[in-house]
Amino acid sequence: MIRINLSPDAKRRTPGRGPSVQQIVPSTDVSKGAIIAVVMIVGWVGVGVVAYFVQQSIIEDTKVLTAKAKQLDQQAADINAQIDEEGLQARFNRYEELKAAKEALEKKRRSPVYVYHELANVLTTGKHPDVDEAEQRQRVAIDPQARLDLDWDAQSVWLLSMAEKENDVLDITGGARDPDDLSEFVKRLRASARFARVSHPEFQLKEVKEDAATKELKPGDAIQNFYTFELTAQVRYWD
Repeated sequence: MIRINLSPDAKRRTPGRGPSVQQIVPSTDVSKGAIIAVVMIVGWVGVGVVAYFVQQSIIEDTKVLTAKAKQLDQQAADINAQIDEEGLQARFNRYEELKAAKEALEKKRRSPVYVYHELANVLTTGKHPDVDEAEQRQRVAIDPQARLDLDWDAQSVWLLSMAEKENDVLDITGGARDPDDLSEFVKRLRASARFARVSHPEFQLKEVKEDAATKELKPGDAIQNFYTFELTAQVRYWD
């Protein structure tokens, strides 16, 4: 017996449809950390390649410089081998001998007359040294006490000895009545155009006994206290 459902509310089955199946699709998203890691790896590989080529270039340059250095060392050795050291030393010794002979000849040839004449003017009352006016004005502008005393009594200073040393330097010793007179003498030497580099004098008091005035005086004796001094002065020119 065949039964036919003619009810309009009855649901029909769709042919060919079975139970629903959920499909699983794999995700295609890539994390940022993985991308950064890949970029870093590629970067380090690039740096390594560049460093390799730079190192190779440095190695080649080092080889070239080393070869040039060896070549220069060899050239220097060849030059040193050709130098006659004994001959050079002999010529140098000969030069020193000629130089010393020339200096000795110059000392014998020059005359100290003009230097003595200048010292006589310095130590004579009413006379003055040969002064370079421009230098003296500049000296007085710096130190007003460098001005010369035109009324100075030059007999208050006297010389005991004068010896020539190296480089045209005179070693002068003498005596002075007091430090002020010695100071005026030094100022006149420094103002003279014939002298240079006049040193500061070393001086000390020379005391005389009280009964010296009653005794018979001999040349060089003094009846009152005085100062002895020593200084040096370089002669600028002799003639």
